[in-house]
Amino acid sequence: MNKAMIVHHTLNILLMIILIIVNFFNTLNLPVSITLATLILVNAILLIRANSKQVKNNGITIDDYKKK
Repeated sequence: MNKAMIVHHTLNILLMIILIIVNFFNTLNLPVSITLATLILVNAILLIRANSKQVKNNGITIDDYKKK
């Protein structure tokens, strides 16, 4: 996994933790939840784009990489 994907995964995990905490304590629930959900969605889309670029550049999938 390259550096860009590590950043995307870490950011998604942090955003999910923040979303769970905000929903648990019910503070500013709707606007913050919508914003965090949108950020998670955008980050996931960027992660998929980065992964597809890596596959195009290397011509290798994650399963093929693990076999090496």
